Amino acid sequence: MMPSSPCPSRGLAGPAQWTVPIAAVLAVIALVLTLTPSANAGGPESRAYRITWQPCEKAPNTQCGTLRVPIDWSRPQGPQVSLAVARRPAADPARRVGTLFYNPGGPGDGAAKYIADAETFFSPTLRARFDLVGMDPRGVEGSNQIRCEGRPILRPETNLWPRSEREFQQLINNNRAVGEACLRDTGDLMRHADTINVARDHEALRRALRVDQVTWLGFSYGTQVAANYADLFPRRSRALVLDAAMDHSLSEVEQAAGEILAAEDSFNRFAAWCPTSDSCALRGKDVGAFFDRLTAEADRDPIPVAGALRPVTGADIRMGTKGLLRFKKASIYGPVLSWAGLSRALAEAADGKASVFAVAPAGAPQLGAYSLLAIACLDYVPQVQTWAEMQQRLVLGRQLAPHLQGASETWQARLCSNWPIPATNPPRSLQVRDVPTLIVHAAHDPSVAYQWAHGLASQIDGSDLLTRTGDGHTSYHTSACARAAMDAYLVRPVAPSSRTCHG
Repeated sequence: MMPSSPCPSRGLAGPAQWTVPIAAVLAVIALVLTLTPSANAGGPESRAYRITWQPCEKAPNTQCGTLRVPIDWSRPQGPQVSLAVARRPAADPARRVGTLFYNPGGPGDGAAKYIADAETFFSPTLRARFDLVGMDPRGVEGSNQIRCEGRPILRPETNLWPRSEREFQQLINNNRAVGEACLRDTGDLMRHADTINVARDHEALRRALRVDQVTWLGFSYGTQVAANYADLFPRRSRALVLDAAMDHSLSEVEQAAGEILAAEDSFNRFAAWCPTSDSCALRGKDVGAFFDRLTAEADRDPIPVAGALRPVTGADIRMGTKGLLRFKKASIYGPVLSWAGLSRALAEAADGKASVFAVAPAGAPQLGAYSLLAIACLDYVPQVQTWAEMQQRLVLGRQLAPHLQGASETWQARLCSNWPIPATNPPRSLQVRDVPTLIVHAAHDPSVAYQWAHGLASQIDGSDLLTRTGDGHTSYHTSACARAAMDAYLVRPVAPSSRTCHG
């Protein structure tokens, strides 16, 4: 589950010039695509969909448009939601394979902006061979957004590691108040923002594009979207490549335990890396002991940060560390998102400068965070509703993760406890058949446990699994070997000759 983060969280080429006349013409001339409805009723296949394309404002070689679909797919003639879509035609039409749907992760991250910046985020192979298509999911970014005016997700007293029954009650009372504010300000969309609805929206998009099948590239949460699409629409799915797999069949406690262990494993590998790296600002220190002292002191005496919601606590540092572990090396998402950046942030926090770990003040933009929360609370069923259950989870976190104490994406499910809207898409197993699928997963991913890749593979008959033996969340932008294998599979869905990649 990514992102309460600036990058594809669970997640997410060289420069090229567009010289294809057809692409330029299509980008200039608005194109309306209309389909005739089928005899079926009740789903995306039951009616016509259309998109009016225009050149994207900052990317004239990419086409932008809006797709309107029902808020509630069980009422196809009911109120609608607007979804932002971007499409970049294949640079080499003579060798075009087809249409590639892309989801970067999240939930809470939109795909359209990545299509508009295709030179940065997609390889020359994919840009040449596919029409690249991305949609901001319902509730996210350029689509109709989840709004919860005036009620921040976190308040000064909010503690995801409550130390008393009183603090636990404050947490779950605020959770309910946030959910009620979202219902008031967003309306019925709040009840229909789950991943199944997002998958159905993509089928409406396929119909609007007038293509028989689509190929999928999904990162992190995007693997859940793509796998659900293939489960619902196998005949429309040409092939899937799933990078950093989510396994939505697990109970919350199983998911939490796996992710807690994965994050702690990555922290231990970070601590072992520091003594050997010139770029580690903590070189020469016992990183584990340093971290434990820093977080304990911050819990006792939080570090003030000007303009933040509250002084930075040890819990804030643990959650921030979990996020910064996602990229071992500086990536396309920026130099701070790296192990070197994490080491600098920790060293600065020890000197009383903890802005990297600060919680944004009330009133700061939180739209992406609201979207993440709304979607996650519909897809997962919290198993912590009482103080006694919370105490059990606190013990689990400390036992499995002495340093991070449970800090993980799933730990944030505490924000769904006492949520006013029941989960509409609770965990379940998929049964995907006859859809070629390659799952790629790092052995040391801090955000999605490695065993989840095997769990998802067991739900997709005949799927292939490629293990990257390195660190970090997602592999497409961190491993040339993995990216080449993914590109090759998307062009021609045949199992890689090797089942492992390094780096």
